[in-house]
Amino acid sequence: MSTIPNLPTERVAQSLITNLVLGRTRQCPSCRACLRRSPTYWWCRCCRRKVTAKSVSWLRQSNLRYQQLYLLIACWQARYGVGSVKAFTGMSYPTIARWYARFRAHLPEDTVPLSGEVAVDEACFGRRRYSGQTWVVGATEIGSGRRRLAIVGCRDEATLHRFVLDTVTTDSYLYTDGWGSYGALCDYGYGHTVAKHEDGQFDQTAYIESVWSAAKRQVRRMYTKTVQAYLVTLIREWEARANFPKLFTSPLAYLEGVLVPS
Repeated sequence: MSTIPNLPTERVAQSLITNLVLGRTRQCPSCRACLRRSPTYWWCRCCRRKVTAKSVSWLRQSNLRYQQLYLLIACWQARYGVGSVKAFTGMSYPTIARWYARFRAHLPEDTVPLSGEVAVDEACFGRRRYSGQTWVVGATEIGSGRRRLAIVGCRDEATLHRFVLDTVTTDSYLYTDGWGSYGALCDYGYGHTVAKHEDGQFDQTAYIESVWSAAKRQVRRMYTKTVQAYLVTLIREWEARANFPKLFTSPLAYLEGVLVPS
């Protein structure tokens, strides 16, 4: 694993994150009075409250230094495995895995329905002999790459139809494989083409099937196997990487997008 370029010092990292959370006006989140600075924190002379970037955001109760936090975000954005980061940083495996899941949990959700030409497919994550199997259904816009994913209990007709109706506008054109549960989608107003894989037809459904192959490679690289406890947040990450790519350009871009005072 290579080193992370341009890693700021602890003081610079603290200043960058504080600027995002408190803003340059440095107002008390409780009474809006101007804050005064001490060597390690800000404080309000009106309500006497001590304020740090961590205390007024979801970073509260964190023992990580600001530089460590910045480094972990950079490693997560680069898809470095938990084991590699453990060897690189000296942090414990549970700490890194827990923070990776926390970063994913605070990603924004895209609620805008997909439209146009949309490929739909489902995939199974996990192995029956370990912690069971979980079905994930997904849809992606052909062209833009926007996607929506969801964990489902099964892949019967009612479940898959409900997912499509919730995530894709009814004036869209769908491409699916030959799984029978995708039948009758035309009844809702969708255009629908079935790609017959047995006849070598993969062109349109490859847009969503490539999502599964990339996702499973990432899971193996980061955790060596599918960790069911993290699958909900992993799905949110796979969505966000396509729908909000700016959040993954730098640690500061991620923090600017998600680090909102509580």
